[in-house]
Amino acid sequence: MQTHNVSTVLAGILVLSLSLPAATAEKTSGVNKEYQMLSETSTTVPDKPDHVVKQFTSLHKTVCQGGVGSCALGESWASEVAQQDIIGTDSTIRGYGTNHYQNGDLGYYSFEGAAKTTMKGGGDFETAAQGKYTELGGTGKFKTVKGSGTYTCKFTPKSGQCDWQGDEEM
Repeated sequence: MQTHNVSTVLAGILVLSLSLPAATAEKTSGVNKEYQMLSETSTTVPDKPDHVVKQFTSLHKTVCQGGVGSCALGESWASEVAQQDIIGTDSTIRGYGTNHYQNGDLGYYSFEGAAKTTMKGGGDFETAAQGKYTELGGTGKFKTVKGSGTYTCKFTPKSGQCDWQGDEEM
């Protein structure tokens, strides 16, 4: 009799789990803009010509396109801490960020990528970057968020923005 009850309970759990909606990843995309450098420190590394390591903190505005997942909360401001390893005009970057939403929720993420800077006349430059990001959870609505995606960026002395797209599961 006891075996029958265990089998019934297990069958009930299986039916319940199959009837629950599966979490599905949703496509999300947007743009990061209005970058503001808060702090920056760098050091020259003497192992190679033009080798510099830079650490910085920055802010930027994130505007979502599509209104799904975290984009349903609208715009956010993101604070980031990153380390950049620069050799000549090539660099790699790795860092962490926090999206600060108007309702008080926070979303955490990590990112890494590579960039190439092209020098222009008169001291101008253009930097093109690309990489990937991973969502790391957060508070409130973002406590269990999972997701990842890619980004591409363009920066000049006067402006910069990063376009991103990925999948997100709440």
